[in-house]
Amino acid sequence: MRSNLRRNKFNAILKRRCSAISPVISAVILTSILLVILIIAAFVSGNILEMRVQNTEFEQAKTNMMLLDEIIEEAGMKQGAGSYVQFNLNSGALSIIKGDNMTINITNIPSFEPITFTTLTFVYRSGGFVSSSNSPLRGEDSPIVNGTGVPLGYLRIENKDGVAQIKLDYNRVKVINFTDETDGYNVLQIIFFKVVKAESRSMGGSGLLRISAQNKGVQINSHECDGATEVSVKVGSVETTKTFSFNNNYPVAVIVVESVVEVSLS
Repeated sequence: MRSNLRRNKFNAILKRRCSAISPVISAVILTSILLVILIIAAFVSGNILEMRVQNTEFEQAKTNMMLLDEIIEEAGMKQGAGSYVQFNLNSGALSIIKGDNMTINITNIPSFEPITFTTLTFVYRSGGFVSSSNSPLRGEDSPIVNGTGVPLGYLRIENKDGVAQIKLDYNRVKVINFTDETDGYNVLQIIFFKVVKAESRSMGGSGLLRISAQNKGVQINSHECDGATEVSVKVGSVETTKTFSFNNNYPVAVIVVESVVEVSLS
């Protein structure tokens, strides 16, 4: 009898203690759950905001790279021309890197001395939240392009190791061919840009960057040949040769236009 009374008394005390502890434990658990939810929400919202910022910067960089291409194209075509474009970079970075050697040759003109120089590539690297597939934006990925309106630059988006990049290079020549019926000549113009960097300037970085392009001179040389003309362009270890011919017996005047464009970052 006494044993039952003691057991009942102990159970009553235990129930009172449990009922007193339960609200505290419940409050702690609820607070912890709410805290975890708040941390996750803050992390997700922060990532979404950063993703929007990086994608906006990437679109602005794409527009600026197109403008840069136009500036270099204009500087290359006009003696003494020059301009600049400004990049506002936070998550991304812009750099100018040395590329492969490029050699231009006219194989069937013995008097022509091959021209060799080092190419440059403009590279914008986006932040880690930007995703994009490989796609051309302007120009052709070919060492020899043909036509008056075809640009010398090749601007594209590349995805390398999960990082979206915008690249621009001038690793090609433009060939324009026409017949001058008045003087009785076939004309073959070979135009290329030798893009060089200013030695005293920084060539990469992030923040507020201005990239300038300035024409440093145009050199024009002419040659004469009979029949078809073979133009060869070698970039790195890859060589491309194209033959240009005319449907008449006029002699061919080959005009080589070399334009030096200096670029710098500041």
